[in-house]
Amino acid sequence: MSEVLGPVSAVLEDDLRAAVSRGGLVVWLDADDNYSPFVDRLMARRAAGGLPYDLKAYRGSHLELMLALEDAAGGVDKPARVVHMPGFNSETVKATPMLELYLAGSRYQRALDTVIAEAAAGIAAPEAIEAFRRQKDATLERADGWLMELARAREVGLRGQLRFTRLPALLDDLVRGGDIAGQIAGAEN
Repeated sequence: MSEVLGPVSAVLEDDLRAAVSRGGLVVWLDADDNYSPFVDRLMARRAAGGLPYDLKAYRGSHLELMLALEDAAGGVDKPARVVHMPGFNSETVKATPMLELYLAGSRYQRALDTVIAEAAAGIAAPEAIEAFRRQKDATLERADGWLMELARAREVGLRGQLRFTRLPALLDDLVRGGDIAGQIAGAEN
């Protein structure tokens, strides 16, 4: 079954998907390493056939990543691929073997507090959004949980879940017979 992303993760995945459609090869610089668990979940979705683009990630070994990306350098067309580089920014990536790939692709960076603000706009009060963003231990997973709790407080059940499910994720879920598809089939819905 496909995993339904939380509201903040869904905004991030939509933005990443748009970046891939614009640039083909996307190098995601994640200087603060805010997104590795999210990328791991996306890689699992890709392995299950749930993403239209490939996803590779640096996990401590440049050699391993280079071997996984062997086919990325060949050909005329840029592949629909994201390369996640946690712990690297636009300066530190220059000292890695990934520099050539970085220069060939398009750069992607998203600050966690910006993604949280975008996802929460219209759902939470501006003061609540700012208070959550100022927390020292704010993570993508905690932000997803926070907004899901707000959704449950407003609307319960399937209606609350649909409120925060982005259209691409909803379609993926319905086609693959995921959690939402199962709930829709229930007599109470």
